[in-house]
Amino acid sequence: MWKPVHLFAFKKKFDFLGKRKAALILSTLINIVALLGVAFVGLNFGIDFKGGIALQARAKQGPAQLDELRSIVGGLGVGEVSLQEFGDPNTVLVRVQRQEGGPQCVAGAQRVMQKRAGPGWQVRPGPAGTGDVEFTATAALDGAAWRDAVSRVSLTIVERQLPRGTTATAKVDMSPEQRAEWCQQVAIKLVEDAIGDKYEMRGTESVGPKIGDELMRSGIWAVLATMAAIVIYVWFRFEWQFGVGALIAMLHDVISTLGVFVLLQLDFSLTALAAVLTIAGYSINDTVVIFDRVRENMRRYKKLGLIDLLNLSINETLSRTLMTSGTVFVAVLALVLFGGPVLYSFSVAMLWGVIVGTYSSIWVACAGLVYLKLRPDQLRPADDEAAKAKA
Repeated sequence: MWKPVHLFAFKKKFDFLGKRKAALILSTLINIVALLGVAFVGLNFGIDFKGGIALQARAKQGPAQLDELRSIVGGLGVGEVSLQEFGDPNTVLVRVQRQEGGPQCVAGAQRVMQKRAGPGWQVRPGPAGTGDVEFTATAALDGAAWRDAVSRVSLTIVERQLPRGTTATAKVDMSPEQRAEWCQQVAIKLVEDAIGDKYEMRGTESVGPKIGDELMRSGIWAVLATMAAIVIYVWFRFEWQFGVGALIAMLHDVISTLGVFVLLQLDFSLTALAAVLTIAGYSINDTVVIFDRVRENMRRYKKLGLIDLLNLSINETLSRTLMTSGTVFVAVLALVLFGGPVLYSFSVAMLWGVIVGTYSSIWVACAGLVYLKLRPDQLRPADDEAAKAKA
């Protein structure tokens, strides 16, 4: 005969709700600190939200070597870089953060110019406060030669910006915003020159700040819509107090997770946003399991007080809660340790989410039912009338 496996061989009588005040004070402090961190320190937004460039490259021989590529592109001075396989092991997507148009970009333009137009070229920024760029050639060039030379670094200039006659120096007038946009193209050329021997460029895409803002708005709406749908589901399935308690617990988990991103300055990208949504779903799953047991016990134990009933329900589901959380924790810990830099932000957020989701199901969602004055007899009259009708 098979016997069920029990995580706890003894009967559990932990007084979880007896610690509810201390737990709620701790939770409130954590969330306040997290909100202050988001407001005054800010999230470390990734390319998806700040903008940047994406290049699709295919290895000419064999699979793409991500570690080697990360080392090469990371040493170009173009800022944050992320790489991932794209469709098959031979193709890689290289994403580089949005360029700000500073001196580092101009130095990169000089490297591109020297590689594509010959050694001896000098590229310097113009006066402070402008986006001007000055080019110096090894010999005097006429207007047509200048147009051909500067096009090598993706600069399209109009006739009035070209020198009159023949000269060795040309100045291109740009605003700081125009130079920042040009620096996006310079970064693309830098990456192409650095990896072009081993990789064939299949396509490039520039993500501007406007697209980043749209993604941010869409992400916020996605989080709000998900939370609203979950609350409506819980509200209809249980009493309204359960819906409000679930909402408070989810908000607690989401805000505290944002605090982890601020504290560790993890890359906040669309992958991180997916982690936030996953944490909300994981948290509500554990909460609903406990709420189901609470509802069953409300119908079963007619004279039991609310706090005793909640403690009983949490203890009865404790083995399931710990086994589920422990299994997910081990799986996510493996991602943190061996998943690599691409999944690191997602994995760390999920690791925190497993811990805080379990905590909030007990000490936030259930404690909320106490302060929302859920009455144990709310479901009982309906049950009694149904029993009488059947009789």
